[in-house]
Amino acid sequence: MGISTLYTIGTVLNRAYDNGLEVELLVDGHWITGVVAAVDGFGVVLASNGDRHAVVRMEAVSAVTIAERVPQREEITVGAHPMPGPAQAYAQD
Repeated sequence: MGISTLYTIGTVLNRAYDNGLEVELLVDGHWITGVVAAVDGFGVVLASNGDRHAVVRMEAVSAVTIAERVPQREEITVGAHPMPGPAQAYAQD
């Protein structure tokens, strides 16, 4: 059986945003800590201490840590599987 998981920095940041979790981002050799207030494909907003926030470009992030268990990997079975049959044709009026 094979196993496939695509787990990216964006995936981690989205999980943190969805669950209100704190993260640490490695940006230019410095760790920045905060709760993800917003995230998209271009950047992330980290809020910290209630009165401070940082806006970081996604391409500047080298690594991310999160205090959460690694998501469960789903096993992919190896072998032959039947393909779905052709779609049923419908009469047109």
